[in-house]
Amino acid sequence: MDAGTYPDPAIVKLVHDHLIAVRVQIQSNPVLAQRFAVQYTPTVVILDEDGKEHHRSVGALPPQDFIPSLLLGIGKAHYENRRFKRSGKVLAELLSAYPQSRWTAEASNLKRAADKLSH
Repeated sequence: MDAGTYPDPAIVKLVHDHLIAVRVQIQSNPVLAQRFAVQYTPTVVILDEDGKEHHRSVGALPPQDFIPSLLLGIGKAHYENRRFKRSGKVLAELLSAYPQSRWTAEASNLKRAADKLSH
């Protein structure tokens, strides 16, 4: 993912706009690896500002799969922290730009719930 996925301009922008990226070498930091149950790399964990996990992806993904996974994680974090309008906006972006992704069904259900709660 270092060669093709992480440096992709769309991913760089998404991370810059929505996330704080932290890279941990699990071999040199077994405490964090254990805390987040990392057993395989790469593992990407979406946490909120309190350190609560909301989504994870395990294994290498190309940009066209990694972006919707990140968007779903961001949408989940907003939803589970009762930021329903922000959740709906992020999930709408996922559904619009990546309608065939494997995360579409989950994003669609979550967006419906967020939309109901944001009114």
